[in-house]
Amino acid sequence: MYDKDASFFDLMVPTSDTTKYAFMLDTLMMLRKPLFFTGLSGIGKSVIIQNTLMNMKDRELVLPIFINMSAQTSSGRTQISIEEKLEKKGRTAFGPPVGKKLAVFVDDINMPAVEYYGAQPPIELLRFFVDRQALYERANWELKEILDSNLIACAAPPSGGRAKITQRLTRRLHMFCLPEASQGTLTTIFSAILKGFLGTPGWSDKIRQL
Repeated sequence: MYDKDASFFDLMVPTSDTTKYAFMLDTLMMLRKPLFFTGLSGIGKSVIIQNTLMNMKDRELVLPIFINMSAQTSSGRTQISIEEKLEKKGRTAFGPPVGKKLAVFVDDINMPAVEYYGAQPPIELLRFFVDRQALYERANWELKEILDSNLIACAAPPSGGRAKITQRLTRRLHMFCLPEASQGTLTTIFSAILKGFLGTPGWSDKIRQL
């Protein structure tokens, strides 16, 4: 729960909400159902997904791929990020190591810049990836099948540099809108972190009691 070497924003304190959404993520991943977590910034969407995927990796169930998108993200770079973790399974088939599922986690999926006619090339690539479970080899346009793969996306609602994602993609995703934490939940989280922090060597009992 508390790791003195971890970033404050990477600390995960289990609550009823994090447990519910982690369970749904785990379940849908095993069923190869793509999903999308949304909600206001700072409510822990990315942390829930990252911790759940790393737990599944420790259980040797998934091969996670983490992609953080920005306005400069290109479709080519996105495709390379996926393909560089794959193994060849056949002449035109690729996938994760035997016995594992590929989990492509795309954070801030609505950040890529919108082109003149409204398209976002990285989003269209991911839509094709979800629709066809495949990607094209760009050199000769040969279709490559991607086996045992799934997409997990995460983003705050459209505003500022965040664009509205095309319904061509969202229609394929199981969407969850995470609520803001209640006062009781925030108290639980910060109390657990503070207790862990004060439990490290160097603090006197008097300070801990305060």
